[in-house]
Amino acid sequence: MSENDEDEAEALNRAGQECLENGEFEGACRNFLKAVELVAAAGRPDRQGRLLNNLGHVRVRQGRLEDALAAFESAARAFAQSGEPLLAAWQQANAGSVCRDRHHYQAALSRYRLALEVFEAAGDRMAIADQSGNIAYIHAMQGEPEAALRWFEKAGAIYRELGEERKARLTAENLERLRSRLP
Repeated sequence: MSENDEDEAEALNRAGQECLENGEFEGACRNFLKAVELVAAAGRPDRQGRLLNNLGHVRVRQGRLEDALAAFESAARAFAQSGEPLLAAWQQANAGSVCRDRHHYQAALSRYRLALEVFEAAGDRMAIADQSGNIAYIHAMQGEPEAALRWFEKAGAIYRELGEERKARLTAENLERLRSRLP
C-alpha cells in the first residue's frame, strides 16, 4: 500500500466516522466501502477488518441487518487472516447480536459460543462475562429459563469479581426477573 493510498484510506475512514456522527449513514457507508477497497487491494486485512466493523455498525443503525451480518462476518475473516483472533471473536459476537435481532437464535448462539471459546482460551474475563450474558439472553428469549439462569449467574459472578458494578447490577436484575417467572 503506497503512502498516498494509506493516507487516502485513513481520510476516508475519518470522513466515514464524521458522517456517522452526523447521522449521514449512506455517506458513512460510501466512505468506509471506498476505504475497504483501498486496504483490500493493498493486502491489509487488519485495516480491512476495522473498516468492515465500522460498516457493520452503520448497517445496524440503518436497520439493514443482513448487510450488517455480512460486514461483521467479513471483518471476522479479515481479522482471522491477519492473526488477530480476539478481534475476530468480537466480530463473531457482533454477528451473533445481529442474528439475535433477526430472531435467528440458533445462529446467534453458535456465534456467541465461537467467540466465548476464543475469549476463554485467551483468559479475557470481561469478554467471557459479556458472551455468557449474551448466551443467557438467547436462552431466555427461547423460553429456557434454567439455562438462562446458569449463564446469567456465570456472567454476574465474573462481573462482581472484576468490580464491574453496572453490568453486575443489570445481570442481577435479569436473574431476579427470570426467577420471578419460575414456578
